[in-house]
Amino acid sequence: MRRQAPPAVLTRIALAAWCVAAACGQEAPGSGTDGSGTDGSRAPAGSAAGSARASDQARPGDSAGPPDSIRVVDAAGREWVLSRPARRVVSLVPSASASLHAMGAEWVLVGRTDFDTDAWAAGLPSVGGGIEPNLEAIAALEPDVVVRFAGPQDPRTPARLDELGIPHVAVRPDRIVDIYTTNAVLGRVTGHEGEADSLNATIRAGLRKLTGATRGLRPVRVAFVLGGSPPWVAGPGTYIDEVITLVGGVNVFADLDALYAAVSPEELRTRRIDVVIVSRRGAYDTSLTPGARVEEVGDALELPGPGVVEAARRVAELLHGDLPDADASG
Repeated sequence: MRRQAPPAVLTRIALAAWCVAAACGQEAPGSGTDGSGTDGSRAPAGSAAGSARASDQARPGDSAGPPDSIRVVDAAGREWVLSRPARRVVSLVPSASASLHAMGAEWVLVGRTDFDTDAWAAGLPSVGGGIEPNLEAIAALEPDVVVRFAGPQDPRTPARLDELGIPHVAVRPDRIVDIYTTNAVLGRVTGHEGEADSLNATIRAGLRKLTGATRGLRPVRVAFVLGGSPPWVAGPGTYIDEVITLVGGVNVFADLDALYAAVSPEELRTRRIDVVIVSRRGAYDTSLTPGARVEEVGDALELPGPGVVEAARRVAELLHGDLPDADASG
């Protein structure tokens, strides 16, 4: 089993993909069920007003809801029935917050996480992390719906939200396809289905344009290094791997048996690498790959969300140079 990454290296990517914990050799609490119990921690005091508001707003799997009720099945496979569109949303998923903003629906947000760092979200109260957030703070905001990460890594949050009567819609932003699914769910929950459809169409068109602009170019062999010592790299089946492939790159670590893994200096030196992409240049020892070009991408690839087109365009330009015909946003 490979060594554990330094926490600072994978924090935001762990928020994006719940299964990164397994790839890093961590044991996630629970056995694959989603929100089936608590970890024994003391539960926070709930908000009676918030519970009453939420209980009136939505019920899990209630087939007897009003004919005009909103039904949605989340990434945990749980069906929610809302009597009306959510107007008070706490988002524990930064990419979901960004999607609501991209739809013009950020006004429904009443709470965010510490990882929502865009200027437009600065005025919203934070409830802490996306994993194991401050549940007292969430209850005090009286949300109609909480948007959370799907997966077994934080069983206490959905269990306690159930106890408080607060609906919680799970999303899983792991891959590009999950962006579309998440946008559709958020649009349905908040009554912005048209805006969600439009956003998805814009993203699809932008990615198609980038694929066309890079088709036929020489494939570039890429290693995406997250940091750490030994270095952690992106393997197969990750959002990063998808973006690299989409814009004409070849992930040289696509043969790993983990989504993200530590590799030895010898592994780096023996791979034929054209370009090493890093989030921060200072976090990588360039002597490990003396024949490769090292490019800094910043935080563009940290979370799969509505900015995927711009992130992919940035990667494409790092690999191939300027792509004048690929000017797109999303």
